[in-house]
Amino acid sequence: MPGRALVIVNPAARHGVTGTLLPTIEGLLDGALDHDIVTTAAPGHGAELAAGAAGYDSVIAVGGDGTVHEVLNGLMRIPLEERPALGLLPTGSGNDYRRTLGISKELSIAVRQLLGGTRASMDLGVVNGVYFANSVAIGLDARVTVKAAELKTTTGWSGIMLYLRALLVVLFRQFHSHPVTITIDDSPAEERDLLLVAATNGPTYGGGFRITPDARSDDGLLDVCTISRVPLASALWRFPFVIFGAHGWMRPVTLERHRSVRIESDLPIEGQIDGEVTLASHYEISVIPGALDVIVPERW
Repeated sequence: MPGRALVIVNPAARHGVTGTLLPTIEGLLDGALDHDIVTTAAPGHGAELAAGAAGYDSVIAVGGDGTVHEVLNGLMRIPLEERPALGLLPTGSGNDYRRTLGISKELSIAVRQLLGGTRASMDLGVVNGVYFANSVAIGLDARVTVKAAELKTTTGWSGIMLYLRALLVVLFRQFHSHPVTITIDDSPAEERDLLLVAATNGPTYGGGFRITPDARSDDGLLDVCTISRVPLASALWRFPFVIFGAHGWMRPVTLERHRSVRIESDLPIEGQIDGEVTLASHYEISVIPGALDVIVPERW
């Protein structure tokens, strides 16, 4: 059960649709949950609000993966013994973390799952000092995230169709690999020429791409997918398999579980952290097992 909750609503999520849902959300929660409700006013505000939530039993993020990302980074500023649990009502565009947790995309069902949910200790990833709930990706797929953010504004699209359109644009206009030095766990460093590296706690990103189809967020490990350089023609027929999580058999692909990954490059490489874009020439990625209590559906 959520207990006394701080509900953090991002009204800008899903092109502003979440803001229009605020009366519905309040109606569903009033009388059913002891809560205070606040709205974010700008990027980063969700983290600030969550960081001040000591004293609550839970903090409910209302929005998409970006909202979850902000809220959990705020919660991690609170000492462990005072840290509220994280809950989620998914009203954003991608909502990959709700897939990881098994939360319904239907708001009324998600509220019932929240009210009747149970607390479970979930892993968090950390990359360059930033926490992530679901995924970090570097290379081609991060460029897809950047392009999707552009297209989201100009087209109003969302979900997997948005990312499919962005993928096609990137494949035909920005298709290239990255010479990197990669170090996995305590193994010796390797020189690789990679299209992408993804390290995840959940099976999907990009609104449903099953990049690491067997990933779990409570096993104490990151699921790591690497795809080596291939010609564009080869990538074009392979990517449908990647979308549906049927790519593990391919020679350029590795799917493994690890505790840490370090990527170093002479040139900065695009990255995405729970869908939030970044640019760096060094990525230090690791997992923190059971770092955060999360409210999940009872049968999780």
